[in-house]
Amino acid sequence: MTVRVAIVEDHPVVTRGFAVALGAREGLELVGAAKTLAEARALLASTPCDVVLLDLRLPDGSGVELLREAGDDGPAFVVLSSFMTPEYVSAAIAMGASGFLLKTSETAEIEAAVATAASGALAFSAEQLRESRRAAWQPLTATERTVLAGVLAGRSNDELTGDLGLSKKTVEGYITRLLARFGLATRTELAVKTERDLLLELPTAERGRASSHGKP
Repeated sequence: MTVRVAIVEDHPVVTRGFAVALGAREGLELVGAAKTLAEARALLASTPCDVVLLDLRLPDGSGVELLREAGDDGPAFVVLSSFMTPEYVSAAIAMGASGFLLKTSETAEIEAAVATAASGALAFSAEQLRESRRAAWQPLTATERTVLAGVLAGRSNDELTGDLGLSKKTVEGYITRLLARFGLATRTELAVKTERDLLLELPTAERGRASSHGKP
């Protein structure tokens, strides 16, 4: 049986690389590619496919929307990312993806992930699953993200108070809770983790829905 694959990715070089990888394997067929969320919606509405290779950060929105809109009888989604951090993998699992691939993955990894996802199984490695459990990702709120961005930029509590229009006590409360959440003791450690683990690149939660900031 031929597995029909669609690619949703706005970088042409990445799309070409994955297209070449898919074309090298008998039984896999690339049925279409989209560069934006709007193009992806049109593609999936008009073209049956079994697996979607999905970049979550698109020029006109977040690939999370496609994950949210997919029904039980829809395609399996394998998230594409430039970064392999526990938070990224944990986020992909939490959002209902069937797998996670680096954009630099070898052809054999791509083929294996697509075949596994198409079969209805999860295409996460054992290491990815272990790391994701440690991360236990939960989306940041928009305010938490702004606080983290401020901490990373070296903004003081007084400056964050002005940035956010909140009281200094409220800002201090946000920082205290973020430190506790990540098991850290100082603002410096919080800034290091934010930069190292690319926390600002992950989808955020706003009014119970996820949205994205930046591009992985």
